[in-house]
Amino acid sequence: MKTIQKFLVTAYSLNLFPNFDTFAAESKDMNSLGFYSLGSESHKELSQKQLFNAIRKGVVAIKVNAHVILDKYVNDKMWHGTGFIVDLESGLIVTNAHVAGELAVCSYEVKFGNGRTAEAKLEYIDPCYDFAILSVDKKDIPQYSIALKLSEKPITLNTSVYSMGNSIKNEFSTYNGYVFDTESILWLKPLAEQSFQFSGLTVPGASGSPVFNTDGEVIGVLYGGKFVSGAALPISYVIPVIEAIKSGKQFKRYFPGCIINYTSIQDAINSGSLPEDMAKEYEEYFPNSNNKILYISKKLTAFNEEKNPLKAGDIIWKVEDEVIGPRLKDIDQILHSKQGNPIRMTVYRDGKKKEFEVPVEELSVKKKFKLLSFAGATFFELTDELKINSGKVTNGVFVTDSEIGSPFMEVTGSSSERYSDGIFQITEIDGKRIMDLDDFIRIIPDLFKKKVFKIKFAKLAGDSQEYSVITKYNPEFADATLYLFNSEKKSWNVSLIKNPSQK
Repeated sequence: MKTIQKFLVTAYSLNLFPNFDTFAAESKDMNSLGFYSLGSESHKELSQKQLFNAIRKGVVAIKVNAHVILDKYVNDKMWHGTGFIVDLESGLIVTNAHVAGELAVCSYEVKFGNGRTAEAKLEYIDPCYDFAILSVDKKDIPQYSIALKLSEKPITLNTSVYSMGNSIKNEFSTYNGYVFDTESILWLKPLAEQSFQFSGLTVPGASGSPVFNTDGEVIGVLYGGKFVSGAALPISYVIPVIEAIKSGKQFKRYFPGCIINYTSIQDAINSGSLPEDMAKEYEEYFPNSNNKILYISKKLTAFNEEKNPLKAGDIIWKVEDEVIGPRLKDIDQILHSKQGNPIRMTVYRDGKKKEFEVPVEELSVKKKFKLLSFAGATFFELTDELKINSGKVTNGVFVTDSEIGSPFMEVTGSSSERYSDGIFQITEIDGKRIMDLDDFIRIIPDLFKKKVFKIKFAKLAGDSQEYSVITKYNPEFADATLYLFNSEKKSWNVSLIKNPSQK
């Protein structure tokens, strides 16, 4: 559950803050609401000053208030980020998943380029990749705002790119860099993503910024960095989700039940995993692969392991008869096109070519949208992210942290080094097994009446054996609240569980 708040980044500042007047006069492309768009060919002839001014009309600063947050490494209950408008009619705004808040109950305020603010709602948060989509009521969008154009072009090395965002709360600051790697993995999420990296100084606050080219087309969503460089998720991961939301459909994310990573072609040949004569053929297909090839780095035991023919160490050669090379994001696009049906994969295993039909798995965020707070700790059920990281299959109730004075401090931390730092499964309370949050909710009325109770638990990482502690607390000060996200209303339903000892 390591936080990714510390990876909020931007690039090197250009300090350019032009006016919008010239662009407004030159642009002839307007939609039915009267908003300016970058959809016309004429925008390619705009000066850099006009281009930045236009992009500013599609960027928003985001303020997030976290009412409940489970990540023990995040101390702040409020943070800032960036987003950008991608559809005016639906009021859709793209940002990062870690800006929107994962395993958290949050509310959002967005600030437009003219200083106006509006309430935003969570429309979608991706289970695999670091992006989310918020929405605002179209009547709250300033009249001059634009929906940024999303690029469909491949991302290439040495491309000059810009980002605009809320760097250290310097709203709408603009930065420049050059793409130096198109096949990077930063591992900020359990599954690998094909990111691209660009040069530039990185500072907090601009996560969710659009990374755009000299034509004003968004090529990626900035999400991480290493101080002297920024990392962005290609916009191709996001486009199908936007299209689904606009058409009123539910988007589903699939993966092949394993972790895919990069290894070097040279190492694959030297280890006997790939025949030596295949290196030349591979380089003819992908002359700019930078010696990278995809392979299965981990087969996941929690996702249909017995029916999945892939093995850790397999070198991926083809997906659906297409030589895939280093293009990890293309696998995601193929999975989406198959809509949950098995995919054909050709791999090299110990130097021999093999072809398999691989079942795919659907990932969901539903378990992240049901949270229970009780006596200074917040609990959740088994998420797909936990299944990937731990290999756990059966459901359970988990906790990561607790407030000072909570009876669950005996489990999560400060009083015992044995248990500090990690994710813990609550297996039993006062002799009653806890398999899901409903089991927990049923025993809370009894716990309100007691000052001492017994907890059994297991730590997910390392020593997973069951432990037991007896804890004391003041039940008259305890409260309990259930949070359920309403996907239709895009808001949280909050239900208080009554404590009879409180007036």
